[in-house]
Amino acid sequence: MNYMVRITYTLLPMILAGVCNMILVKLPVFAWLKRPMDGGAVYRDGRRLFGDNKTWKGFLGMIFLTGFWMWFFGFLDTAFDWAHGLSLFDFERFSPLEEWIYGCLWGLGYVLFELPNSFVKRRIGIPPGRNRSGFVGNLFKFVDQADSVIGCMLFMLFFYVPTFQDAVAIFVAGVVIHFVVNLMLYAVGLKGQAG
Repeated sequence: MNYMVRITYTLLPMILAGVCNMILVKLPVFAWLKRPMDGGAVYRDGRRLFGDNKTWKGFLGMIFLTGFWMWFFGFLDTAFDWAHGLSLFDFERFSPLEEWIYGCLWGLGYVLFELPNSFVKRRIGIPPGRNRSGFVGNLFKFVDQADSVIGCMLFMLFFYVPTFQDAVAIFVAGVVIHFVVNLMLYAVGLKGQAG
């Protein structure tokens, strides 16, 4: 089986959670959670900590949805021969509850590691959901994809320790897939910025 197919399949719970979370954020449900995480607070420079785009709805939605998709892929692994062993994760070691917990941890790593990037962007005057042109813009375009991938990889260590080769492949595939999915979400109107 193609190695990169296995890497991509392993990342699918996170990918699907991200897409579902973008849809959830746009839906008129759980409106009471659509509050900025920073509560409107400003830093000493007079700018918001994170901005309006970082809401509790998106934060908690990503955690819950990653838990769901991790559980779903664990179910596929135990129910279907074609799925068994396709993921790098050894789902046979996990109970359904552990799949939920590990998925939620994985999602937590994703959303936590987006926050420092948002904080820095507010400090240099980049509005939420926007970017700059030139070197700074390109740098943040990369960081926008890589920050959450790094968070996912660190929190993945709670339930899976990759080899060095797997870690490199997960990082590269994660960044590329994140970028491509963001372009697709932008094309269908679920994201305000391409990339």
